[in-house]
Amino acid sequence: MQGEKWVAALAAGGLMLLGGCAANETREADSGADASAEAAAAEVTDPEVIVTVPERFAYSEDATVAEAIRRECELEERFPGFVQEFGARHDVRVETDADVGPDDAGKVLMVEITQARNDGNAWSGHRSLAEAEGTLYENGEAVAEFTSRRVSGGGAFGGFKGSCSVMGRTVRAMGSDIAAWVRLPEDGAHLGN
Repeated sequence: MQGEKWVAALAAGGLMLLGGCAANETREADSGADASAEAAAAEVTDPEVIVTVPERFAYSEDATVAEAIRRECELEERFPGFVQEFGARHDVRVETDADVGPDDAGKVLMVEITQARNDGNAWSGHRSLAEAEGTLYENGEAVAEFTSRRVSGGGAFGGFKGSCSVMGRTVRAMGSDIAAWVRLPEDGAHLGN
């Protein structure tokens, strides 16, 4: 009898833990979307720097990216939003424009994703990696270049998160790194890990 109660309590505790992890995944996915929407709506009053970025950070021609990541994870679309979100924290106003190019007036940041990879799974653990490179232009002249790299295992309860969620963590961290770099650009900088 005592053993049956112990097994029932253990099973109930396990279900509560799994339910909490699933709820955490939903909050993280929703908060990422909300944060990007808030960043787009947030106005940086009296910014130190104003920079324009493309609406999408495309994959480079020779990028090493699995087809499933290209199709499912929407990294190209999400990445500029993260730079915009974190730019506000660094007194940088990041504006997006579908047709922006290196020759445009003002400060323009062009970024390409050069690698995105997810090894592992829920059982063995995730190990996601993303890399990008970018150039900051001012009035058509290249001012500084950077490379960026981030690796993530998904954080707490990473095994319960989907591959795209973990990939999103790497790109979000890179967005923070890039936003800080734009404020004080150092040519040849290597951002992240």
